[in-house]
Amino acid sequence: MSEESKKIIIKKCCGLKQIDDIEYILNHNHILKYTHLGIILVPNKGRSFPLCNSDQFKDLINKHNQNVNVVGVVQKQTFEDIDKILQDYPALPITHIQIHDSNPSWFELICELYQKYPDLKFIKRFVFPKDCETIKNIIQTDTYTRQISDLNKKLSILFDSESGGNGEVQDWNGINDFLQNCENLNDFNIIIAGGLNPSNVLQCVNTIQGINGVDVSGGLEGDVVGKKDFTKLHEFAKNIEL
Repeated sequence: MSEESKKIIIKKCCGLKQIDDIEYILNHNHILKYTHLGIILVPNKGRSFPLCNSDQFKDLINKHNQNVNVVGVVQKQTFEDIDKILQDYPALPITHIQIHDSNPSWFELICELYQKYPDLKFIKRFVFPKDCETIKNIIQTDTYTRQISDLNKKLSILFDSESGGNGEVQDWNGINDFLQNCENLNDFNIIIAGGLNPSNVLQCVNTIQGINGVDVSGGLEGDVVGKKDFTKLHEFAKNIEL
């Protein structure tokens, strides 16, 4: 990889379930500077976002008039499943859909969603090292870019575990070696997740050359799944300033 270490431009706080947590972040985001807020659209999970609160979420975004991205995380859901959520809850301020599974038809799903919702952007979870060849095809061939132009502006690459949200730290050195051996990253956003917390995030970004985003969920919680610890929100933000 010929380019120098990338500047972190994506700071994503995921697994947001409580409206109070979202309001706190937005109230303090001039300090915290989280660029992406992630909500789980998979039903019946510990961090699933209560869709009945979609209007409140939108009102908070409008109230604070912030240029913040909202990522809806899906897993093993069809186009019809995702479309139904977006249609049934039009107030949901989704800017990105994150596909967090190993469905081989993931790109067809993205194309179908993009055709109906052309303003949507996407994040796709990949597992190291098994998905490395797919990542190379995305960033270095026209296999995918010929189907969606300017794909590097619409699709971000996320390294995480198979299931996600389980605190499993990734192979930072292995991912770094892989990215260093890529000829170039063609301006794709590369995000790292998995077991990040305030105490290890700086080590992570110093280890992996080429990433420009970090994604944290459980590392910002206390004893209650789905409830953010405000002190950790600040500590993480301070340790990974944009």
